[in-house]
Amino acid sequence: MCNLGIAPHTMPEAPDELMHGKDALTATGLRRAVSAVGGAVGPIDLAARPGELLGILGPNGAGKTTLLRALAGLIPVDAGEVRLHGHPLAAWSGRDRARALGYVPQREPTPEGWSVRAWVSQARAPHTGWTGALRQGDERAVTDALAGWDLLPLAGRDVSTLSGGELRRCALARAFAQGARVLLLDEPLAALDLAQQVACCRRLRAWVRGGGAAVAVLHDLTAAARWCDRVAVLREGSLVAAGLPDEVFTSPVIGAAFGVPVHVGVDPVTGTRTVVPTGEER
Repeated sequence: MCNLGIAPHTMPEAPDELMHGKDALTATGLRRAVSAVGGAVGPIDLAARPGELLGILGPNGAGKTTLLRALAGLIPVDAGEVRLHGHPLAAWSGRDRARALGYVPQREPTPEGWSVRAWVSQARAPHTGWTGALRQGDERAVTDALAGWDLLPLAGRDVSTLSGGELRRCALARAFAQGARVLLLDEPLAALDLAQQVACCRRLRAWVRGGGAAVAVLHDLTAAARWCDRVAVLREGSLVAAGLPDEVFTSPVIGAAFGVPVHVGVDPVTGTRTVVPTGEER
């Protein structure tokens, strides 16, 4: 989990009215050229809305991670603008932005000598004073995050001893403990077993239903169709389709985006779209 550049204030703290609006995070004409730290994307128009989980889909190298990093303000863009709660992302101080916007990368360094609780507690840095001491509310937020991701039994474990799936849950717990109401998640289901994948999707859906806005890069298309409120499909840096899963999940759209013939059906139990490669030659 990345705190997005916690730094001394460069502008007054964001007033409460900045935290309300139709769209929580918007990208307008966003474009990023190929560089040493990412591929090209754009121009892209996209919006993350409170109460919704937006899935970002596409083949490897489509620009999903680059898009997410641009939305987080972690890499510069060549054109366009990102707005957080209606205000340019660049206008937010590092501390205020970290209170409003959280980012979970695909991978982050695993600290040694840190307990799970201490690592999750570090995410409260945007809310603490200069000493970094946790207040009662901070401790409560950490405990709630650990409990929400089934990590209380592991709270005393050294982070370096955890499995890949346990580490992923820690990263997600850190994002929840951070308290931001907009989350950008790069492959949140990676390394999770089937039960934990379902649990993760349910937690994210419950969280956005409480007013949060989440954007998640996903590789499991059926999971995206089942759990996302809206989806956006990228190919070679371009946005090729966006909308409700029932609108986007069609054989022509998914087949063209991923370069393989697919059959898109409807699951008889959930009523959501399923995607199965047909194995035919294109």
